Amino acid sequence: MTPEVRLLGIDPGLTGALALLGLAPGGPSLTVADMPEVHKTIDAAALAELIRGWPRPDFIVLEEVGPQPRDGVRQAFSFGQSYATARTVALMLEIPLHLVRPQAWKAHFRLRGGPEGKEAGRALALRRFPASAKLFARKKDHNRAEAALLALYGAERLLPAGSLPDPDRVGGVATAGGVAAPGQPLPPPERPLA
Repeated sequence: MTPEVRLLGIDPGLTGALALLGLAPGGPSLTVADMPEVHKTIDAAALAELIRGWPRPDFIVLEEVGPQPRDGVRQAFSFGQSYATARTVALMLEIPLHLVRPQAWKAHFRLRGGPEGKEAGRALALRRFPASAKLFARKKDHNRAEAALLALYGAERLLPAGSLPDPDRVGGVATAGGVAAPGQPLPPPERPLA
């Protein structure tokens, strides 16, 4: 029996979210949580505790974000602080980390940026994870959807070919024949998968 592979997708904004995607022969599992915050910043201790409370992910896929030209100084600083906190927590937990630019993972799923892209991402998450539809039921759940899609991106593009329980199916939808994407796949997990 092939062991479960777990990927944690993190949408690092203050209103962001985390999604733990488990890939096992019996089908995928998905656990989602909103980003913990305190005093309008990410609560680093609560974030670390949340991740430690879940089954340990084999990899973390973190959206590598930066300020947008339209952002004000405070908004850009706050966003950078949120990203840095999420990245620091991931590194401190010593879980292999992959940074992915929004343009890369959104292009993989053929999503646009902006508000219409967020709604399209939520709709895609509803289609790809129908058993978890309640997690994405509200319009404001687009950050949860993005975290789930980041984890799915990691499964489809970053894991070596043949490392998934069923390399032709991820999230209930066929992938590209189990072929790993060009580029460097993530290294195998250091711990035995149980």
